[in-house]
Amino acid sequence: MSADELVAKGDQICTEERDRFDEIQSVPLTSASVGVKQAQELLAAAESAQDDLRDIEPPEEIRDSYDSYLHTRDKVSDLLERGREAAEDKDGAAFSKAQEEAAAGAGKREKLAREIGFKVCSQGAAAP
Repeated sequence: MSADELVAKGDQICTEERDRFDEIQSVPLTSASVGVKQAQELLAAAESAQDDLRDIEPPEEIRDSYDSYLHTRDKVSDLLERGREAAEDKDGAAFSKAQEEAAAGAGKREKLAREIGFKVCSQGAAAP
């Protein structure tokens, strides 16, 4: 796969992920159970996109950057899992902290995505 093909495929995956995130987050958080459900769905959407991105074999010239980008996305999945656990425990402070930590790493993820050539994947996601 060429770098241009990787960028096109990756941006398609990120578009689908972003659309799914927007759909999930369009439901107002009215209770802890809604928060748990949303956290579970966000985690599933992120993990599905991550699996799809991992299935792409990058060209050698961008392999290191691509691997670094995927690693930063893994950290977000870890934070989404912490957020899900916090929602289940009805721990609003821990839930907020996980969201803040995910947002704090956005700049690095975006920089790595731009280095690869991504357009959609390099855009910051809407705040959860």
